Amino acid sequence: MHSKTPLHYELESRASLEAHPRFASTLSNGLDVLKCFSASEPLLGNKEISEMLGLTRPTVSRLTFTLVGLGYLRRDERTGKYSLGPAVLTLGYPLLVHLTLRQLAAHDMVELARYARGPVSMAIRDRLQVVYVETVQDGASNASRPDIGSARPLLRTATGRALLYAQTADERKLICGRLAEEFPEEWERFGPALQPAYDEIDQHGFCVVSKDWRAELCGIATPMRYRSNDLPLAFNVTIPADGLDEKYVYETLGPRLRTLVKNLEYRIGIL
Repeated sequence: MHSKTPLHYELESRASLEAHPRFASTLSNGLDVLKCFSASEPLLGNKEISEMLGLTRPTVSRLTFTLVGLGYLRRDERTGKYSLGPAVLTLGYPLLVHLTLRQLAAHDMVELARYARGPVSMAIRDRLQVVYVETVQDGASNASRPDIGSARPLLRTATGRALLYAQTADERKLICGRLAEEFPEEWERFGPALQPAYDEIDQHGFCVVSKDWRAELCGIATPMRYRSNDLPLAFNVTIPADGLDEKYVYETLGPRLRTLVKNLEYRIGIL
């Protein structure tokens, strides 16, 4: 019997993790509290967190008290509600610093964003989703305004499909199996689009996904051959889907994105 790889544990279902004797439920609950906060829900009270997580109010109260004391939450004395604290930023900072590609790619990303009049981003895979680790805005109107830490679906986005392409065949099989289990309806609808995206990357060096994630957006993405801390990387540019000029996408914008990645690979010694 083959021993489990780190990817196996990373993709374990919540139920499987909770059944493991080494699983620390209190730590898990504390992290779940932090994940309740989002751009659309920046302020939450104990009652709201309790309802979101299905935990008792006393349990949530103990968790929020601890997280405030450690600096991961801040409490508004007037409303009694909580928001994320500065200590949360310190958790992600070492990862971002380690991703030195962000600095190497910065100039080219700015130039492409200006040319495309849309955001250009660099992303990694976090379990079953895409997470942006760098993004450049051009200042023009665009429905997509991703920022560092923003999450996107793997199946429905060009970036997600490019990241899946960058995995090994065994890794891809494992990840896709979990996607099918976790999101059966989405898998049934978008799973068949993965192979055409892989074929597109083989042929053009990038894949294009229009309207699958949001009806008004078209994404173009290119995977990198380089892995950072054993994590595949991909770059993407997002433009409006309405009035899309396929010739422009396939003959100009896509090749520019591919060139950005190739130049970056050259700078770090991947020939």
